[in-house]
Amino acid sequence: MTHGIVPKLPGSKEVMASTIAQASRRWRVFSAILVVCVASATAVWVFSPVRRQAAATPAPALGVELSNEIQRGAYVARAADCAPCHTAPDGKPFSGGRILKTDFGDMASPNITPDTETGIGGWTRNEFATAVREGVAPHLGFLYPTMSYTSYSKMSDSDIDALYAYIMSQPPVRAPRTEMSLSFPFNLRMLLAGWRKLYFDNSEFKADPAVSDVVNRGAYLVQGAAHCAECHTPRDALGGFDRSRPLAGATIDGFWAPNLTTDPKTGLGGWSEDDIYAYLSGKDTPHGGPFGPMHEVVAESTSHLTEGDNRAIAAYLHQLKPIESVSTGVLDRSLAQASVTRGYAAYKANCAACHRMGGDGVPGLAPPLAGHHALSASSQNVIMPVIAGLSGQTGRLSMPAFELDDQTVADIANYVRSAMGGVTDATATADQVASARAKLH
Repeated sequence: MTHGIVPKLPGSKEVMASTIAQASRRWRVFSAILVVCVASATAVWVFSPVRRQAAATPAPALGVELSNEIQRGAYVARAADCAPCHTAPDGKPFSGGRILKTDFGDMASPNITPDTETGIGGWTRNEFATAVREGVAPHLGFLYPTMSYTSYSKMSDSDIDALYAYIMSQPPVRAPRTEMSLSFPFNLRMLLAGWRKLYFDNSEFKADPAVSDVVNRGAYLVQGAAHCAECHTPRDALGGFDRSRPLAGATIDGFWAPNLTTDPKTGLGGWSEDDIYAYLSGKDTPHGGPFGPMHEVVAESTSHLTEGDNRAIAAYLHQLKPIESVSTGVLDRSLAQASVTRGYAAYKANCAACHRMGGDGVPGLAPPLAGHHALSASSQNVIMPVIAGLSGQTGRLSMPAFELDDQTVADIANYVRSAMGGVTDATATADQVASARAKLH
C-alpha cells in the first residue's frame, strides 16, 4: 500500500494550515546541558550529513499533469495544516509573520510564498524537502522545532513533491522576515545540533504488517503530516518528546491537548470510531466539540480531509494502547469542597446566563458543558476560556474574557468539572490561574 497523503480523489482545493508545535520548558536545565554539548554540536553543525537526499526530480510536467499535482498538493497542505502558522492575522496566505510564543522567547513564522527575495522562491525541490523533513534550510541551517519537521520527517516523497508544486504555485508575497527575540543561549542556532542528536528521530514511516491498510493509513497521517504528537505528546525539560508516553496529552498555548490513547479515564476509551470520525469532520459528538487551538485544526485541516482519511485516523487512534495522563495533584478534601461551593455561586453569577445552570448551553449561542470531554481532561480547559475568552467558534458567538480574581476562576473550574465533567478530585488553584494568566502577556 502507498501511504502518500493524497487519496485518489483529493478533497480540497486550497490550504489553510499549521498548528503550532511548541517546545518549551525550564531554560536553565536546557542551557546547562547544551553548554556541555557545544563542542560536539559545532562539529555536527559543520560535518553531519542530512539523512536522506531525495532523488533528483525532473521539472514538473506542464498542463493537466501539473494541475493535478498542484491540486494534490493543496490536499497535502490541508492535512499538514500549513497556512495558519505561516499566515499572520490579516496577512496574506503563507506570507509568515505569525508570532509563536514559547518559554524561550518569541518566534515569527517565515514567508513560504515563492517570492525570490523574502520567501522560498529560490529553493529547489530537494532543498524544500530537506527543510520540511530534516529541519535544515538554505542559508539558515538548522530550523527550530517550532517547525514540525520532527513529524514531517515521516512524509513520503510523493507528498513532498505535491506540496512543493502547490506552494510554488501560490502568488509570491514580499514580506521580510520578522526577527526572533529568543533569550541566550537559545538564540544560538548551531546549538540545535545537540538537541537534534538527543531528540530528532528522522526515520521514515514504516507500515505495520500486523494491522490493516486502513489503520496503517491512519498511522501515516497521525505520525506524519497531521503531526498530532506535536501538541498531544508530553515533552521533557528540554522540549523533546517523552517517547514513553506518545499522545498521552500535553499543554499547548495554555490549554490541555487531551490524551488520544484509549485510556478510559483520561483518554478516548469512551469514544467509538464513529465519535472520533465525527469530531475530526466537524460534526456533533456525544462528547462535545473542539475549542481553543483544536478548533483551528478542525476548521482549517481535518474537516477538509476525505471521509476515508478521517476514518483511517479514527481507526488508528482507536487501537492505541491506553496510557493514563499524569495527574497534576489534588486539593485537600475540605479545601476542595469549599472551592466547589464558592464555584457554584460564581458560576451562577457569571456563566449560567449562557451555559445554563445544568450546563446544557444554548443552541447557536453557547455550547453545552455537561459531559464535554475537555472538562474531564484538565482544569486548564476551563481556566483558559474564562481568563482569555474564545473567538466565535463552530457558529457560536464569541466568549469574552472575564475580569475575575485568580481564586474565583479556580473555584469556577473546580465546580464545573465536578458538577458537569464527572471529576471527583478538585485540582485548580489560584496559583495555577496566575501562572496561566502570566503566559498570556
